[in-house]
Amino acid sequence: MRKLTAGLSALALAVTLGACGSNSVPGTGSGTGGGSGDGGSKEAATNLAALTQQIGEKTTEKNSAHMTLAAEAAGQEINAEGDVEFSADDIKMTMDMEIPGQGSISMVFAEGIMYIEMPQELEPGKSWIKIDPNGDDAMSKSLGSTFDEMRKNADPRASLEQMKDAGEITAEEQVELNGEQTTHYSIVLDAKKMAEQQSDPEAKKAMEMMDVTELPVELWVNEDQLPVRMTMTMAMSNPASGEAIESTFQMDYTNWGEPVEVTAPSEDQIAEMPGM
Repeated sequence: MRKLTAGLSALALAVTLGACGSNSVPGTGSGTGGGSGDGGSKEAATNLAALTQQIGEKTTEKNSAHMTLAAEAAGQEINAEGDVEFSADDIKMTMDMEIPGQGSISMVFAEGIMYIEMPQELEPGKSWIKIDPNGDDAMSKSLGSTFDEMRKNADPRASLEQMKDAGEITAEEQVELNGEQTTHYSIVLDAKKMAEQQSDPEAKKAMEMMDVTELPVELWVNEDQLPVRMTMTMAMSNPASGEAIESTFQMDYTNWGEPVEVTAPSEDQIAEMPGM
């Protein structure tokens, strides 16, 4: 259980920090690149506030997407994919992932609560556990707030909302990515302002321990003003040990607007929370 907790914590921290900023970001899309030629978004945003508004409106309009995540933090490599459903002010999400040393697990975020299906049953007929940001059990207390931030930051609207008052677009180019024309935005954030906006104590502490003043972020947006990719690499300190670690993060969004199903497990499938 402790190995699983460490893996889940690494994932949550990678997503939370990755959605907020980075130290250096490699890569652009395949195919064309450079300048402001033809293709890409029909009306590329000229400032971060305009970009945030465009993406927020289109994301809410489309309502759903498929996500693919690749993250590494504190020596843990995690790959995951799932579906997300956007409402006006919240999201629901399913995700299947590989946790090193633990195997495959499934996660469901619904009504502000995270449910995890373990690789094996914890009680007869019960393989799910529940992490509630307001829960009294040890795992909820340890991971609840971090996973609540992870849930919020899986929503590109929330990520950009945090960024819009803390940075600016420094460059843009038209590139082909995943078979579609996109605008690739380079964004630079004020590290201090971003740290001040973090509501999760662990994420805030990790960001405050980074010895940087600016956080570059890379974002690709398609012709419909919808996110295609966010990708980041961050040098940071582990808030628990103080050791220097590198966190990498890439989130791809596809299948915008296609129907998805997000269903929380029933109470008779949820086991009592084991000790950590």
